[in-house]
Amino acid sequence: MTSTKASERMDNPFGRRRAAEPPRVEEPPRTVAASRGIPALPLRPMTGYEEELVEEHRDDANTAALCNELLARCLVPPGADATAARTRVRSLLVAERDAALVSLRRMSLGDKVSSRVSCPACGREVEIDFNLSALPLSVAEAPERVEVVVEGDIRAVLRLPTAGDQEELLSAGLDGESLRRTFLLARTLVRFGDREGPFEPEFTRGLRLLVRNAMEEALERVMPDLDLSMGVTCHDCGHAWSAPFDVPSFFLPR
Repeated sequence: MTSTKASERMDNPFGRRRAAEPPRVEEPPRTVAASRGIPALPLRPMTGYEEELVEEHRDDANTAALCNELLARCLVPPGADATAARTRVRSLLVAERDAALVSLRRMSLGDKVSSRVSCPACGREVEIDFNLSALPLSVAEAPERVEVVVEGDIRAVLRLPTAGDQEELLSAGLDGESLRRTFLLARTLVRFGDREGPFEPEFTRGLRLLVRNAMEEALERVMPDLDLSMGVTCHDCGHAWSAPFDVPSFFLPR
């Protein structure tokens, strides 16, 4: 695990995707719960247990499940039951989980990393070396929930998507951005008007696009993002670009 091939970041279904103006809502979204705060995870370095776990599952399609399991196991003694730790890890925001993964790698295998990225101009692979300590791993505090008014006077309350939601999303194997957004809206919608959750995807699928867009925009405004990238220059053609640093791919090279 000393060398990895960087790949594209997994698309965030609630990422900023529209060049047009955001949907107009009756009033701006507001937080309805206290800040989560930044969790401090008592991680231990990886052992042979975790090395075997990664080797066995590195080709699994659900990389989020493996990353969550890896962190959970490193919250308990080697070989111990990690049931409670799994629940804790799945409750993290994705940015929090990814920051913890980088910290885990650093304490387990050291600060220096060698990586390979493909030049988008000529296609040649470029070798780069960098230190994990140079990565900006700070994660902004985020509220537990947000509220947005839609369709005149309907108040929708949503919680922020978590590492567990990401794991379930990949398990669902949905093709298409709209399907994934429907799935995540159903999981994160806590209340819609007088109706309390949980909600099925059929409910969020049936909402007007203006309503869906307003709820998505409310989440986008408060979701922290661990946006890591590396400045790279190709030694062959001289092309310079910013290569995304995908944390799961970094841990699970193929």
